[in-house]
Amino acid sequence: MRTRITAAVIAALLATGAVACSSSDTEADPAACKAAMKKQFDEAMKKGGDAAAADGRPDACVGIDDKTAQRYAKELMGDAMDDAMKSAVPDLDPDDVTASPPNADDIKESLDAIKGDLDDALDEAGITPTP
Repeated sequence: MRTRITAAVIAALLATGAVACSSSDTEADPAACKAAMKKQFDEAMKKGGDAAAADGRPDACVGIDDKTAQRYAKELMGDAMDDAMKSAVPDLDPDDVTASPPNADDIKESLDAIKGDLDDALDEAGITPTP
């Protein structure tokens, strides 16, 4: 369930990054843009399944080119996927002899499910991932 929510939120974040570039006379602050995108992403994660695609870029991203915004979205998505993987795989205590390592087939199945959910979310958002 959390995977589906995460995939929907990631699609919303990518949709935000895919919005056409706005022009502005003010100089854009890349760090402020990325922080605003992270905040938008975190807020969408809190909403879970009720999260909708953001309505345009955060104000801090006005003047940031599409390629940079998409790179930020990919970085935030990568961080979210890392966090999801860390929470999916239990911490193993080397002193606990009852702990067993995760089964490779189970991990592959989980990764395949995450990829499928992400692909579905990207399709729903009308986004074609770039390699």
